Parts: sequence; C-alpha cells; structure tokens
Amino acid sequence: MLKKILDKRNYIILFIIIILIIWIIWIVFFHKNEPYMETFNYYGEDITFRIYDKVDHKKLTKDIDNIYKKYEDVDNLSGKVDEDEKSLIEYGKIAYYKTYGYIDITSGELLKHLKNNEEYDFKSEIENVIVEDDKLVNDINFNFDNIIGSYATNDVLYYFKQNDIKKYIVNENGDVTTGDYYDNGKYTVSINNPNTDEILAVVELENKAIATRNKSDDFQSYMVNPKTSKKENKYDSVVVVANDNLTANMLVNAIYLMDLDEGKNLISEYPAEALWIKGDQIIKTDGFDNYVKKD
Repeated sequence: MLKKILDKRNYIILFIIIILIIWIIWIVFFHKNEPYMETFNYYGEDITFRIYDKVDHKKLTKDIDNIYKKYEDVDNLSGKVDEDEKSLIEYGKIAYYKTYGYIDITSGELLKHLKNNEEYDFKSEIENVIVEDDKLVNDINFNFDNIIGSYATNDVLYYFKQNDIKKYIVNENGDVTTGDYYDNGKYTVSINNPNTDEILAVVELENKAIATRNKSDDFQSYMVNPKTSKKENKYDSVVVVANDNLTANMLVNAIYLMDLDEGKNLISEYPAEALWIKGDQIIKTDGFDNYVKKD
C-alpha cells in the first residue's frame, strides 16, 4: 500500500517537473514580452509611447505621468518659480534667439486676441523675462504652446536615458521621436499630402525625430506669427527631420511662419532636413530624400 502511494507521488512530481520544463522552454524560446504601450493626454495633445525594452509598466506609467504633470500650469507662471519652470523659461528664451523671434514665449496676449479674431499689435517682452532669487521680476503673459509638449517629452526621453531605455517610438500628436529599433531595420513614418491624404513618402528613422505642421481651418497656436502679429497659413504642410524632438519641433514651428528662402536658411544651420508642400509644389532640402524609404 505504501509503495503504491509513493509511486503515485513520484508520478505527480514527475508530471509537475515536465510541466515546468515545458513552461520554461516556452518562456525562453517562444514567448516575447509585449511592448509597453500607453497614451497620455497633456497640453491638449495625445502622447503615445511604445517601448520594446523590458520595463516595469506600472512604475514607468507613474514616472512619465509625473514628468508631464510638472508643466501643466506654466502659462500662468508668476512670482516664485521652481527649477523645472526656470529651465523651461530659459529654453523658451533660447528658442526665441535660435529662431530669430519666430518662437516667442511672451506672446500670450497676442495668442488670446488672435483666437478671438481680434487685431493686436504685439511687442516682444523677451528682454523682460528675468528670474532673480527664484522669482519672476516682471509680470509676463506667457505662451508656451509651441514648446511645452516637446520640452516635457524631452524630459521623459532624458529619464529613458538614465534608466537605460533605448528601444522606443513616441508619437506626440503626430510628431514622432524614435530610439533604437527593436529588430533589424528602422521605424517608418508616412508623410501624407494634407489636401488629398495621398502618401507622398515613407521615411525611415532611428534615433531621429520628425515633426509636421499642416494648414488648418481651425485655429492652431503654431499659426501665430509674433513678428507680424497675424495668423499665417503660407503652406499646406511643413515637415522637419532632425536629430532630436526639441530641434525638430523648434524648426518646424519657425519655418511654418517663414518665407521659403528664410526657412531654408534656418534649416541649413542645423543637421536637419525639411519638406514644404504648397499647392502642387513640393520643395525639399537636398538631404531629405536620404530618409525616404526606397522601393
């Protein structure tokens, strides 16, 4: 009787061992970890992350969320500012000078008037943006709309670098930033003609960023030209490919407002390429086709 019980136990143990071996083989050779995918909504934008490195999903979601939350109320900045807000303000001033005034974080009042279809003679207050002893010296009506999304996302990408997260693609309202590809190849992004939805080109990217601005009947903050105090819709679409999301976003917002030659000159100052669509015309910088996928 005892022998039968022992034999039965041995069979059960053997069965459990076989199941464990099969499970381990499946995990090692057949099962692929599902990529992390999460969408956040901040600053009126949907920002979607797809990450192919092994990560703690719950912790990563919380950490990304906390980074975006830091900048939720920046348009209302006055008085005391923290380190993150000071860095954002400093970047806004840098973007102003790098774009020759086409990005102006002091254009809040202009933005408000143009939204209401009201004329307004805007004068930049960029020289009055001064922080002393962690306080803004002057009251400024800020407008961070054109930089806040890319700036906060850049903070997230810095967090990725610190935590050895390398394989990712981020879609920030159509602006795409890529890290290392998760396999052999590159990420692909389609460029559409906004007038026909025809796919004009497919670009291949790895550790690059692409940003697009399209003509719209609805009011968009990137249409506001602080140099003319008017809304601009010179082009049907403008596309920029650059080494990082901050540069791509800064350049595309600037050249959307610039005349073509001025835009080409700005692009030539950076390791970047651009494409303009205006009616039946498609104008590209010399190196743009280097990113286009070959058939």
